[in-house]
Amino acid sequence: MVLENFVQSAEEYIGVLRHVPIHYLLLAIGTYYLSVFLFALRWKYVLKGTGVEVPLAELFKANLAGLFMNNITPMSRGGGELLRMAWISKLQGVPMRISAVTVVYERILESIPVMVMVTLGFLYFTTSEALALIPLVIGLALVWFKWEKFIELTLRLFRVNLSEEERERIVALRKCGDVNLIGIGTSSLVWVLDVLRLKLITLAIGLNVSFPVLILVSIINLMLGIAAFTPGGVGVVESGLIGALTYLGFPPALAVSTVLLERFISYVLGSISGLLVLFTSGGREVWRALKSR
Repeated sequence: MVLENFVQSAEEYIGVLRHVPIHYLLLAIGTYYLSVFLFALRWKYVLKGTGVEVPLAELFKANLAGLFMNNITPMSRGGGELLRMAWISKLQGVPMRISAVTVVYERILESIPVMVMVTLGFLYFTTSEALALIPLVIGLALVWFKWEKFIELTLRLFRVNLSEEERERIVALRKCGDVNLIGIGTSSLVWVLDVLRLKLITLAIGLNVSFPVLILVSIINLMLGIAAFTPGGVGVVESGLIGALTYLGFPPALAVSTVLLERFISYVLGSISGLLVLFTSGGREVWRALKSR
């Protein structure tokens, strides 16, 4: 009986996926790689704010390789950030201490639209749970307004030694209006693209889901990726998303199909692209350097 139910469910999922319009799928894939490009653009301007110039194409490849590393290491961005730092340090001659701090600064800029997105998602469905975000907002504000002290603490924790000139360039990042504007803008666009990708995927399987619901699903996907202990969140992300979509009213077959398509794009294609970059663009040298650290 269990086997019959499993076979019947599998046939139902395959039936849904078999009729997915290819143009929706291609557009969804396009939003994913456009997001990777925006990540590279953001990093380029943050690096430029410290006086370092790196070709955009090189940063794009570093981000793809980092995605592959994220997908084979536990926790969200478990190893991808280290690989990105090593990539531009090994192949572009950027000091590791500079690449490390710029990656940290990227995450600070990224947290601003994420906090807005999480707040909107919570407030649409409930207000009491949104109060839990207050400490996070306060913490983010303290980092922003006490940036110099935060940098000193970060450098001490990671045992990074900077020259006086390098320290001044990094501290001055917060005052670089164009860097912050582009960083927050590109980060916001990435989250818009994530929601758009979910919209395209749900349209592909015949569902017209409201954007507030998709924002909440995107937030859940982010949180599952951060909390997951398996490489790339495999198993944890899929089961969590399927459960969340079912709870939100998705028919079980369509919930599974949505998650399978999303993970095919973000996990399977992302991993393949990153692996190809590692093998064709000097990534093997970076990989060896990273393993030896």
